[in-house]
Amino acid sequence: MDDDAGRNTVLCYMTQRYRELDEQVRTFMPLCGSACPSGCGICCTSEYEPEVTPEEGEYAAKYIIEFRSDLESRFDRINSREYCIFYDEHSPLHCTIYPVRPVICRGFGFCGYTTKSGGFAYRPCRYMEQTAQPVTIADGPVLSNYHFQYACASTTLPISDAIFRAWQKLRYRMAEGEEPDAC
Repeated sequence: MDDDAGRNTVLCYMTQRYRELDEQVRTFMPLCGSACPSGCGICCTSEYEPEVTPEEGEYAAKYIIEFRSDLESRFDRINSREYCIFYDEHSPLHCTIYPVRPVICRGFGFCGYTTKSGGFAYRPCRYMEQTAQPVTIADGPVLSNYHFQYACASTTLPISDAIFRAWQKLRYRMAEGEEPDAC
């Protein structure tokens, strides 16, 4: 398989896996008894900037190039950022790349983890509000089940850097006459 076909396969697979994770999170949210506080955004503006794979960066960069070129100016602050450059405090979702946000952003606060004994455990973000008594849940979305299944490389980068680097590569390839991958 050549690089272009492989890259396209990964991006298509990511679309499928993102949809599956979104559906699991939607199903899990009413059961977990927690909700993000209105207007929170702490996960986007904390000192910690989540790390994502180069594939996730390319997925988001492709979206920016094809649908949200107005966001390209955000790369001007890549070296002076204090948090994710795609955060927008005035947007209800706070995320300017919401449809293509990486796995960590999709599942944060609403995914559990696998315990040492192989069971499912859930602990909400410390800033979340308890909305109801949580239901005892034997199964739910596990973030690591989605993050590493499509990663071709073991490297990760802060989200802003990963998307910026992928955007630069895609812009270069397009300048050389290559069309963006379709999926």
